[in-house]
Amino acid sequence: MHSLYEIETTVKRSAKSQGLSWGISEEIGKSIRILEQSGLRGLESFKNIVDFGFDNLTKLTDINQKTTTHLCPIHFGIFFQDRSHLKEMHQTFKFENLKEPLICIPFFIKAAKKNLIYFHIHSSEISISITPGEMTSINQNQIPTSINNFSIKVTQQRQQQYSNETWEDLYQLSLETFVEETEEKKLSGAGAGLSDND
Repeated sequence: MHSLYEIETTVKRSAKSQGLSWGISEEIGKSIRILEQSGLRGLESFKNIVDFGFDNLTKLTDINQKTTTHLCPIHFGIFFQDRSHLKEMHQTFKFENLKEPLICIPFFIKAAKKNLIYFHIHSSEISISITPGEMTSINQNQIPTSINNFSIKVTQQRQQQYSNETWEDLYQLSLETFVEETEEKKLSGAGAGLSDND
């Protein structure tokens, strides 16, 4: 088994040899390192991209661009990482095809944490949700090598994961910690009086 440093360095150099800039090569090296460290098949996904050929991939450069087939996951991830803080990016976007979507996940995690936003990627093949708390819901055995006709929703609104009834029950329990307010308690309670002895 190779060290994470070896994996990052090899990916970075391989990416550079394929014509990517050093900056983007460094980003993909870090991304693949994170995936491998997480027990996901990052190196295999990167190799699939290299075998497919960067010249055969579409680089996302504008959110309204017409061609979104065979999107490059590296440029796709960096695009959202660099722009997801902008309010106009907080909406749902639809795309045709993304190769090796696994590679995008570390970029989305970084952006979610930095900008306190949520990513929801959905297609018929897979659904991925990423939160600012670094929680990601995916199943490594179900990540396809390509997804089709998918959407990505970027939002500052977190999804409610509990029922209103659960909230009301817990809120009512929390009210039990309050002390009934009386004039006597106002004068003798914490923070009352003329002297401070704590």
